[in-house]
Amino acid sequence: MSRLDLTFPLLLIFILVAAACDIKTGPDQHILEVGDNFQEANDKFPEGTTFIVKSGVHTNQTVRHPKNGNSWIGEEGAVMDGRNRVSAAFSGEAKFITINGIKIRNYKDNGIHLRDGGRITLDNLTIKDTGSGTGNKNGAIKMNDMVGIHITNSHFTQLSAGILITDSKGPIIIEQNSAINIGRNFVQLDKCEGEQIRVQYNTMERVGDYLREGAEDVVDWISIFQSEGTKQDSIQVNYNRARGHGNDPTGSFIMLGDDGGRYQVAKGNLGINPGQVGIGIAGGEWITVQGNILFTEPWEHSNVGIYSAQYSYPNPCHNHSIINNRLYWHNGRKQNNIWTDMICEPTILHNVYPDSEVRSELWYSFNVSKE
Repeated sequence: MSRLDLTFPLLLIFILVAAACDIKTGPDQHILEVGDNFQEANDKFPEGTTFIVKSGVHTNQTVRHPKNGNSWIGEEGAVMDGRNRVSAAFSGEAKFITINGIKIRNYKDNGIHLRDGGRITLDNLTIKDTGSGTGNKNGAIKMNDMVGIHITNSHFTQLSAGILITDSKGPIIIEQNSAINIGRNFVQLDKCEGEQIRVQYNTMERVGDYLREGAEDVVDWISIFQSEGTKQDSIQVNYNRARGHGNDPTGSFIMLGDDGGRYQVAKGNLGINPGQVGIGIAGGEWITVQGNILFTEPWEHSNVGIYSAQYSYPNPCHNHSIINNRLYWHNGRKQNNIWTDMICEPTILHNVYPDSEVRSELWYSFNVSKE
C-alpha cells in the first residue's frame, strides 16, 4: 500500500481512539465538558495547554500540581463546586499558570492554594462559600513561596478569609477586586518583599449577618505583616475603599508595619465605618499614610482614625509620615482623629480634622481612575 493509501486508515484510527478516550482535539487547547475529570486532563496533556471549561456546574473537581504554563479559561457560567468535600479547586506547586473566568464555590479549605513557583495570573474569578477555620490560615486564595502574582477583576464573598500571601516576592498585584463578608482579612501580605507590590483599587464591604460557618468576623481588611518594599519602590496600598465592620475590638481598615517591615505607603484610600481603627502604623520604618479619607460614626469599639506607635518591639520603628489626610472620627466620647506615642519619629503635616465634609455619603461619590 502506498504512503498516500495509508492516510485515511490512520486518520480513522486516530478519530476512533480520541472518541474512546474522550480526548478533545485542537492545537494546545482542550475542552472540559461537565463530567470530565480535571485532574486527568491536567496529567494527560502537555505543559502549556489551555483548557476551556464549558458552561455548567463541574462538581468535586480539583487540579493538583497544574503543569507549567497551563491555563484554565471558563466560559460564561462555568462553575467549579467542591460540595464542601474537596480541599481546593487548584493546589500544589505551580508556575506560569492562568485561571480566568471561573466561579469557584464550596471548597473545604481554600479555593486556590498554590506554592513554590510563581508567575500566576488569576483574573475575572468569583470565589464564594469557601475556606476553613478562623481565616488565619485558609481562605479564597492562599499562596506560599511565590514570585510574581496577579489577582485582578475578581469577586470574593462569604469566606473564612480572602487573599493570603506568605513568604513571596514581587511583583504582587492585587487590583480591581471586590469583596463582601470575607472573614478575617481581605488581603494579608505576610513576610513578602520586593518591588512592584500593589494592593490597589479594591472595594470591600461588610453587609448583614451572613458569614462562612466557623469563620472569624473581619479583623483587618488589609494587613501588611512583616513585609518590605524597597527604597526605590515601596509597597503601595492605594485607592482602596472599605465600608462596614464586624465586632472585633482590634480591627482596622489598613494595618501597616505590623510586627515590623519597611517601605510601605497607604494613599488615597476611603474608609467608611471600617473598624475600630482607620489606618494603623504599628511599627516598622519609612511608612507613609497620605491623602486618605476616613469616617466613622460612634460604635462600641470605635477608637482612632490614624495612629503611629511602636507596637512591634524589638523590631525597629522610625520615619512614619501622616500627611494630607481628611478625617471625621468620633469614638463615642470625642473626636479622636490622629494619635501617636512619638516613638517612631512621626511627621504629621497638613491633615484636616474634624472635617465636617467627610460623611458616609462619600461612599457613593468616591471614584478614582488608575494612575
